[in-house]
Amino acid sequence: MEFVHVFVLTHLSLDKNGDVKSRNVAVTFDLFEAEDHRNKGVEYDYDKFVVPSDWQGDAEVTTTVLAMREFREIVALQIEEALR
Repeated sequence: MEFVHVFVLTHLSLDKNGDVKSRNVAVTFDLFEAEDHRNKGVEYDYDKFVVPSDWQGDAEVTTTVLAMREFREIVALQIEEALR
């Protein structure tokens, strides 16, 4: 199985309480883009993850699961209406 590197670009900021929070601002597959992001200043950084190259197939499973949940809600509403 082949793997690819995914870089999640982050940015440190202050919330309304003055606490430092890290926000994910983008995702890239390009190391140079991630390093360019990090070089903007000390509040910029990135996290690196290694994921299977067929990750798109896993994303489709998630979409299918969401569709099935929505379908289940529709059926439950139809049953509820039929029992009225």
